[in-house]
Amino acid sequence: PTPPQTTSAGELWALLIAGSAGWGNYRHQADVAHAYQVLRRGGVKEDRIVTMMYDDIADNPANPHPGQLFNRPHGPDVYAGVPIDYSRDAVSAANFLAVLAGDAKGVGPRSRHASGRVIASGPTDKVFVYYSDHGAPGVVGMPSGPFLYADQLHAVVANKSRAGGFAEMVIYMEACESGSMFEGMLEDSLSVYATTASNGHESSWGTYCPGMAPSPPPEFGTCLGDLYSVAWMENADASDLTIETLKKQFQLVKARVSRNFTYTQGSHVMRFGSFIIGEEPAAEFEGGGNIDYGAQAADNGLPWAPLGAVPQREADLVPLYHRYQTAEEGPAKAEARRHLEAEASGRHAGRALAAWWPRQHPLHPAELGAALLALSLTAASFLPRPAGAALVDDWDCLRGMVGAWEGACGRLDQYGMRHTRAFANLCNAGLQPAALGASARDACGSSAPHAGKLVSGGPDAQLVASA
Repeated sequence: PTPPQTTSAGELWALLIAGSAGWGNYRHQADVAHAYQVLRRGGVKEDRIVTMMYDDIADNPANPHPGQLFNRPHGPDVYAGVPIDYSRDAVSAANFLAVLAGDAKGVGPRSRHASGRVIASGPTDKVFVYYSDHGAPGVVGMPSGPFLYADQLHAVVANKSRAGGFAEMVIYMEACESGSMFEGMLEDSLSVYATTASNGHESSWGTYCPGMAPSPPPEFGTCLGDLYSVAWMENADASDLTIETLKKQFQLVKARVSRNFTYTQGSHVMRFGSFIIGEEPAAEFEGGGNIDYGAQAADNGLPWAPLGAVPQREADLVPLYHRYQTAEEGPAKAEARRHLEAEASGRHAGRALAAWWPRQHPLHPAELGAALLALSLTAASFLPRPAGAALVDDWDCLRGMVGAWEGACGRLDQYGMRHTRAFANLCNAGLQPAALGASARDACGSSAPHAGKLVSGGPDAQLVASA
């Protein structure tokens, strides 16, 4: 029988979302499927968990085990029995925010890819939110539509808190620069506690990748998990969460992800918001039914990290490299090499552009425009901000900058999105998106659209154009 929930008052609700698609991002959907198993085994009711994932991995032609997902080498199938409420194009920032807000009308009509279920929590309920995907300063990715911006997440959480939509909320976020989603944003008064895989200036890490130790079975050509996510879930698998507090779990995860604070591989796990919530048993948000499961769980080496880890943005190259390494000599190997080199050269070109442009043109914003300044600031990574301040003062400006760039140069992919810090720097310096758009069209060689209009180069460009 399913163990009872341990929350002392009200219900425990959970929202789980993988913000990516594609075989190279296998690990994100495996993370979310594993999280579902942790919660269900912990006693969280099925109708209180909302799952969102693109759902293109379990039945992907590249999957050596069709219909199954694994989050660690030789581990259990974590996909079995996972009901997916939102899949394919229904996995978007707009739907995520509507689900979290409890806005049933906001998610639109029910369909094959959208159940219509939302987090309909009340003033005595607790809410657990877990996100896994790519991130960048101030944003996290979605497989459909525009990015999710930190101010949008904060607004929904704050409004739900002030409207009595929950007693307490815990958010776990796996993404690069994920600390920037909460730094300077999360007030203690909201009764929200958040932990992130990284601070606001660094990558999070993938793990259980081919060639690592431990390594996935040889038939896998992709990473099975993310280091922060694997750390908290393997801890939940092997611990009595009715005794272990959220603070203790944070400490163990932080040690494991940092390789015992050496940071030779790994990132700085952070926490934000109301730290008093961290003194509560983890069971209050992850379920308390794992007491007997710990004896069955394999030794996961806490608090030490797995012997292998790779920055998230480089983890997407792993399947391409594995395909090249394992391909037979001849046309198949040549084709695999072409795909690998094309992806690598595209990334190199982006880095080279940032370094090349200032050498060709003396930096003079009044003459060269905001795009050149953006490229030069990218190389500097970030400008000083007051301690504890949010990434940007004007979030609409940041959205406008991203939209202007995408309108001229095309969509920012999961690698290019790291440049959002440069766009934030422009906003903080008082520059406007229109200036960036004009210069970006010159930099990228795009034909200049009419004033006030943007080429539909990416979803954020479309969002800004329609505003």
